[in-house]
Amino acid sequence: MSEHQQNPYHQVAGHFVTQYESLSSEKLHQSWLHLLPEKGWLLDVGAGSGRDAAFFAQRGLSVVAVEPAKPMRDLACELHKQHCIHWVDDSLPELKQVFALQIKFELILLSAVWMHIEPCLRELAIRKLSQLLNPGGHLVITLRHGEFTDGRIGYAVSADEISTLAMHAGLQLVLRTASEESQADLLGRNNVKWETIVLARMMTHE
Repeated sequence: MSEHQQNPYHQVAGHFVTQYESLSSEKLHQSWLHLLPEKGWLLDVGAGSGRDAAFFAQRGLSVVAVEPAKPMRDLACELHKQHCIHWVDDSLPELKQVFALQIKFELILLSAVWMHIEPCLRELAIRKLSQLLNPGGHLVITLRHGEFTDGRIGYAVSADEISTLAMHAGLQLVLRTASEESQADLLGRNNVKWETIVLARMMTHE
């Protein structure tokens, strides 16, 4: 995510933190929580307020949370300081600081992030995320369908695009919420719908 794309998150970080914390991780992610590992490392990319990172840490997982917007990251660290979360200033597609940790993850979450990634960078992003997964590990991506009206930049997303990119990165589709199951926006925005894609790293992929 470029600095320009981060700007709204810098300028009104407190607003977004309040908004994100008003939602339940369990309700938001109910379609795939059965895939949540009982132990191991989890990576939350674009962790925002830390809501999901804290949810996973409470369940005994070792959590690395990536958030490039410093005001948001600072608020999240303070809000969830009671939880063992390793915060990292990093961003897609490279995730250089995460790679420097030399950790492989059982699950990676991109919640409300993919629409901010420029289409020309998505192939690299998927490849980098695949490299961070343990064989058999899962990559969860939530897709926002609907334009922004608050100054944030978003690009069109589709499950078909992700499926194609995933195939070339050694990932296979294991879950996709059907169109009739697309989740209404829990913040009440009528023009916004959500879809969930879960990919698994193939056991034989190197």
